[in-house]
Amino acid sequence: MVTRRLPPLNALRAFEAAARRRSISRAAEELGVTHGAVSHQVRTLEEFVGTDLLERAGNRFKLTVAGEQLLSPLSSGFDLLTAAVISLDQPSVRGDVTISAPPALTCLWLVKTVGSLLKQYPDLRLHLRPSNSPKEVIASDVDLCIRYGDGIWPGRRSERLADTELFPVCCAAFRTSRDLGQLADAPLLCAANGHEWDLWLGTVPQGGVLMGGRHYLGNHLAMIEAAVGGVGLAMGDSVTCRRYLEAGILVRPFAESVRAPDSFFLIDAGDHERRPAVTAVRRWILESFSRGAS
Repeated sequence: MVTRRLPPLNALRAFEAAARRRSISRAAEELGVTHGAVSHQVRTLEEFVGTDLLERAGNRFKLTVAGEQLLSPLSSGFDLLTAAVISLDQPSVRGDVTISAPPALTCLWLVKTVGSLLKQYPDLRLHLRPSNSPKEVIASDVDLCIRYGDGIWPGRRSERLADTELFPVCCAAFRTSRDLGQLADAPLLCAANGHEWDLWLGTVPQGGVLMGGRHYLGNHLAMIEAAVGGVGLAMGDSVTCRRYLEAGILVRPFAESVRAPDSFFLIDAGDHERRPAVTAVRRWILESFSRGAS
């Protein structure tokens, strides 16, 4: 029998938390230890594997190639360990779990797919809050948040769910009734400030043909539903519009897309291990996005 030679578990946990959160200080908060303790454990792991995992520059760092290579399987491993413990006692996955997510993501994805989660854990009671409020990221009565941003929320653990591509969308009837020249004057529907339209129009050469007036509809959900209703062209994305695109409810009149400046992240306080119900929901969200938020 070959004996497995593994690094200390505390060293693996410290590195995984620091690498995932891109901060030793935030890792220390998550693990409930000091900044120095995390740094010491990371160095212990580096000595064990015989290579640098972090490239340090003062109080900042970035992952080395080896660090990037280790992070993904290590994070998956900790998720599997948590899942294994939960699976020993499925009846314990019960109780209330509150999720705050953007209105568009809540209505166009979450409520349409959450049935599989409730079928697996019938004793769960979900509380969904369609919201973009930054206050709910740190609210004590919110267990899990999904937000679009840069991944930095002080005092909270964040894990990237999906990068997004931006592209115009409209309903199928709106597109078939117009040639490219007629699309030039189509209304441009904006969620809030129109910055995503600015990015697409300024990046895609073909975007110069779109000269229609802009309408500001307050949030992404209202913008997308207005496009479904045939009002005009909305700036869609690869996450929230996916189901409408697959069903043919929305279409892409232009093939070109641009990478959004931010991504969707799953945010929590980092203490979900104490509550199996929150752990189960968190894992379901991560797995759903890894499959393409299907």
